[in-house]
Amino acid sequence: MPATAHATEPLPLVSASDLVNPLLKVADAMTASPRSCSPASTVLEAALLMRDADCGVVPVTDGGRPVGILTDRDVALALPDREAGLPTTPVSELMSDRLVTVDRDATIESAMEKLGGEGVRRVLVVDADGRLVGILSWTDLVPHLSERGIGRVVSRVVENR
Repeated sequence: MPATAHATEPLPLVSASDLVNPLLKVADAMTASPRSCSPASTVLEAALLMRDADCGVVPVTDGGRPVGILTDRDVALALPDREAGLPTTPVSELMSDRLVTVDRDATIESAMEKLGGEGVRRVLVVDADGRLVGILSWTDLVPHLSERGIGRVVSRVVENR
């Protein structure tokens, strides 16, 4: 068969088990016990948390439950409009309250669907009581996915942004 004939043949369907081990849970891949702040925390406090934890995101919690998320991008984009007042601005003024959460006992496959379906790079991981217990980024999934699984997550996140 000529080499060009293979390029037009459809790829075989991929089952979920070809993408990721179906026995893995979100708790197996998440970053546990992330640093968080309250809605009343200042942007400076949140930025120091990001610096000290070497991360670009801080979950915002109230009573241990997520109510928002602040990214380094949120802070950078607010700088031109707030300049000198930015460090003392409450996190609640900049945070996004569009939260995507997943249960710590959910499968990695369901987390992949949330990431891709919502077009987000990370989800907040909660326990049965809705308390924050971790963060799961698509990059946390890389060691647990096949090459096809990685490609699927990345393409769905980009497609649904």
